[in-house]
Amino acid sequence: MTEEPALRAVAYGQARIFQSERDIQITEHHHHAPSGAPTGPASVRVPLSAPLRASLRDRAELRRALLEAADTGDGVHVLHGFGGCGKTAVARWLFDQMTPSRVTLWVDASTESQLRAGMLAVAADRGASPEEVRAAQEGRRAAADLVWQRLDASAEPWLLVLDNADDPRPLREGWLRASPRGMTLVTSRQAVDPAWHGVRARLHRVEMLPVMEAAQLLHDLAPGDHQPDAILRLAQRLGCHPLALTLAAGFLSQQLLESWTIEEYLERLGEDPVALLDRGAEAESGARERLSRTWQLSLDALEARGLPEAVAVLRLLACLGRAPVPVGLLAPSVVQEVGVPGAAAERIEAGLRGLLSASLVDLVEIPGYAGERPVRCLTAHGLLLETVAAATPAPQRAELYAAAAELVSRAVPQGERAGAVRLVEPHLLALLDSPHAGGVLDAARRVRDEHEAAGRWADALPHAAGLAKAAASDRDTGTGTDTAASNIAAGVADAIALGKVMYMGGDFAGAEPVLRAALDAATARSEEAPLLLADAYVELGWCFGRLGRFEESIHLARQGGEIRERVLGPTHADTVESLYMQVDCHYGVGRFGAALRLTERLMVLLPDLHGARSGEIAARTKLMRAATMRVGLISAQEAGPVVASEVRELSWDQVWDESQEALRAYAAQFGAAHPHTLAARHNFAMTSWEHGDRAVAVDEMRKVVDARNAELGEEHPFTIEALAELARMLGLRGDAEEAGRLAEKAHADAHRILGPEHPITARCVAAQQAVDRPMGRED
Repeated sequence: MTEEPALRAVAYGQARIFQSERDIQITEHHHHAPSGAPTGPASVRVPLSAPLRASLRDRAELRRALLEAADTGDGVHVLHGFGGCGKTAVARWLFDQMTPSRVTLWVDASTESQLRAGMLAVAADRGASPEEVRAAQEGRRAAADLVWQRLDASAEPWLLVLDNADDPRPLREGWLRASPRGMTLVTSRQAVDPAWHGVRARLHRVEMLPVMEAAQLLHDLAPGDHQPDAILRLAQRLGCHPLALTLAAGFLSQQLLESWTIEEYLERLGEDPVALLDRGAEAESGARERLSRTWQLSLDALEARGLPEAVAVLRLLACLGRAPVPVGLLAPSVVQEVGVPGAAAERIEAGLRGLLSASLVDLVEIPGYAGERPVRCLTAHGLLLETVAAATPAPQRAELYAAAAELVSRAVPQGERAGAVRLVEPHLLALLDSPHAGGVLDAARRVRDEHEAAGRWADALPHAAGLAKAAASDRDTGTGTDTAASNIAAGVADAIALGKVMYMGGDFAGAEPVLRAALDAATARSEEAPLLLADAYVELGWCFGRLGRFEESIHLARQGGEIRERVLGPTHADTVESLYMQVDCHYGVGRFGAALRLTERLMVLLPDLHGARSGEIAARTKLMRAATMRVGLISAQEAGPVVASEVRELSWDQVWDESQEALRAYAAQFGAAHPHTLAARHNFAMTSWEHGDRAVAVDEMRKVVDARNAELGEEHPFTIEALAELARMLGLRGDAEEAGRLAEKAHADAHRILGPEHPITARCVAAQQAVDRPMGRED
């Protein structure tokens, strides 16, 4: 037999309450209170909120709109938003602004009893007699009707603030109405509620502060000798959340026993941000003034409404990154298959709607990638998610991370282009950086490889670095995702991939130690994974070539090539790459005859080329042949007979044809905008210059510089190289002013990034020399 719910009633003053349970027991309750004892707030003429600690400098548009509404004098306005975002502060500001010109009334609407008592006090303030108020208290007349009769009949215009109406259900019972005599301002965390619609309220969303205003608030509340950039970083770390900013400033300004700088405070925030922020609250402050409780109030309210799934959804979001989360990630059909602790799939929607209504999460539309349709996403404040994560029981945390990893991995399907999953990538990276990275390793590799293949090395880098870090963590602790030999080999492959992404992204020097360590690890596994060792040799060789260390590069290319030829055969694309590398190195040190002889050998192999990279290696072979022919012919013109016979037989028409064919091959293989194709266009521009097509050459090189600036950045060595070549052309053509400016920038960047001895720096020096050379001298 189930137990009946407890009967509830409220008594005011001196009264009796009779309650009947079923029909067999009558209970009489006596409520004794001294005659005339107050049953409501001490005053409704003063705000029941803490005074503003600093002048409001932000939200000028919102404050202007509220002042204009107050001048009109009527209507209901609702300030809604995230807990601690400053709704009460805005209401307090308006209250203070309007106090001289009209009656200002403040009611705490956080509970039904406080709302009722406060509103009856408002009725008394507006002229209700003690007998009328007592009759309303005792239920002998409609209390809400009495209040609004008095407000409607007020001789003076008024502003009524109903603060902290986070549960608007009592307001639906007649306590919230519009009146021609005054304006009602409600603060609530609920963005949507029938109470607002019933009175046609105007809704005003209260957002986080803009970053500069957040920094100004910190400065106002914690004045001192703080560095501006440190204040700005603290504001950003706290997500520009007004309550968090106020608490941080309170701590920094009230220290007695020790004095922390903002830098020290920022460092301590990494340990337990919520506990540290709460230390900035005053001793007598309530739950709403403490970060650890302000959002729990909303979660408690949702649970009371029968929505415990809201907490489960937040806990799941706390496992992800702090970027917008595509709603498709939480599709019930996917959640059904994966399983989320604490939330049945059919209840995810209800929990999410509860979070939205309580302003704990927001629904936003993010523009689609590369012209795709906008994507609906969820956002939640970082501090809220940190708070929720800290309160999640440890046994559930591992299950939640596993569910999050599965959801994210499913959003990166095999073979999908990286652009389709751009919005998932921040969450993939967050999981990759967590102790539970094992569930997303394959997905991270797919995204890394997509970016790398598309020439988006900056986008590939965080995934490559995260994968290498996860593998290193497994080796260091011995407790990773799986210590099987195949996964250890995969970790070595991840380290090699990281080195490649780094040098392709322009970090030549940084890639070397990464690839050296990968070579050591691959050498230790050479018997069971010989091709892994070959990959390490080849990628370190490419890195040495980028550094201008061509002889070392040739040595590594040969070592890698021997392994690949033994395992894969002489016509496999990976084996041919090792030969192609040697062409690049002979070219780099000026052995153009040897380079051309190798290209002839490669051209013979191309018809029988096989392997996944056949098209890529064929195109790159054609470009290297064209570039070797170009530079070799220039060398022959300068050195006369002291050149190889293969070079003396070349003509500029032949070189131009080969360069054009290489450009067509690259565009067909990689696409016209790919960074690899820009290398072929760079070569074609330089060939056009030597062929006599000077206008075409300058135009093509400008395109290369602009594209590399956009795709790779102005400090990428390849961008610097193209800028130097453009400056050289302009200088030789007589455009001294522009050429001098470009040459100076290219040389300064190359000297700083690559050093004085690098081949690209030497080209920058040549460009500077060309600025003052008379036109035509190069012939």
